Amino acid sequence: MGDVGLMGMRVPGASWRDTRDAAVLAEQLGYSCLTMGESWGEDALTSLAQLGAVTSRMRIGTSIVPVFARSPANLAMTALNMDRMCEGRFFLGLGTSGRLVVEDLHGEKFAKPLTRMREYIDVLRKALRGERLDHDGEFFHLKRFQLRIPPYRPDLPIYIAALSPQSLRLTGELADGWLPIFLAPSRMAAATAELEAGARAAGRSLADIKISPQVSIYVTDDVGAARDRERPHIAFYIGGMGVFYHQYMQRIGFGAEADRVRSAYQSRDRDGAARLVTDEMVDAMTIVGNPPQCRDQIQKFFDAGVHEVRLVFNEPDKDAYLKALRAVAPR
Repeated sequence: MGDVGLMGMRVPGASWRDTRDAAVLAEQLGYSCLTMGESWGEDALTSLAQLGAVTSRMRIGTSIVPVFARSPANLAMTALNMDRMCEGRFFLGLGTSGRLVVEDLHGEKFAKPLTRMREYIDVLRKALRGERLDHDGEFFHLKRFQLRIPPYRPDLPIYIAALSPQSLRLTGELADGWLPIFLAPSRMAAATAELEAGARAAGRSLADIKISPQVSIYVTDDVGAARDRERPHIAFYIGGMGVFYHQYMQRIGFGAEADRVRSAYQSRDRDGAARLVTDEMVDAMTIVGNPPQCRDQIQKFFDAGVHEVRLVFNEPDKDAYLKALRAVAPR
C-alpha cells in the first residue's frame, strides 16, 4: 500500500478557515501530503504557506507551478523559505504549462520548454544546496549571487509534471518525482519506460523517482452520475488545453475517442464533447464508487507501481466533502 494524499484542497462553499480546518482533519486521518496547483486563479504558494502552518506531519507541495511564471532565483527563495517554515515537509512540483497560459496570461514567449525546465532545475539545485547561482544558459544568465537563506536540508525534492516522451525522459534524468494527471494504471507502461530510460541515462533507476498522480475521486453509489460529472473535466483538457493532453490520450490508446472529443470541443460544442468522453475513458483514469470500491481502485494504482495517489474530491458542498474525506481515509 502506498501513500494517499490530497490535491487542490478546496472545500466547496466553505470559508478559508474551514479549508484550513479540513487540512488539519486530513492530517489526523492519515493523508500523506497536500498539494495545490496554479493556473489562473489563486497562487499555490500563499495558500500552501497557511496550510503548512496549521499542519505538522503532512508533506506540502506545489502541483504545479509553471516555470515561465517566475524566475528560478525567485522560486528558489520561496522554496527555501517554505521548507524552512514547514521544517523539511515542502516539495516543489514544476511544470511548463502551455502556450495559452504562458503567452496570454504571463506575457512570456512559450519557447523550448524542456530547455527552460533543464536550466531552471540547474539553478534551483544550486540554490537548494546553498551554492552560488552561477548559470550561463540559453534562457538564464546569472552570476555572483548566493541566496541569504540557508537551506533547511540540501535535498528538497523536485517533481515534474510531464506527459510527452521527451519530458518524461527529462523527469527520469533530473527529478525526484513525477506528477501525472489522467494516469491510467493499466496503460502506464509506455510512460514508465520513458522515465526509466531518462533515469538510466543519468546513472539512476526508476526506483529513484516517486510517482504521484493526481486522480479525481467520486465517493458515491451512483456511478453513472459521477461519470457524467467527470466527462466535462476530461473533455476540457483534451479540447481546450493545447495539444499535450490530446496527444497523451493517443499514446494511451484513446486516440479515436480523443479526436472526436477535440473536434467537438473546438467547434464550441462543449456539451457534445463531454458526451463523447466514454465510460471506458472515465473508468481508466478516475476513481468512482462506494468507499470499498474506491479503496480497491486506489490499490490498483499502487499495484501498477505508483507510490502515492493524490485525490481530488469532487463534492458539491462542505458536508459531502468532509464525508468523502473520512470515507476513504488511510486510517
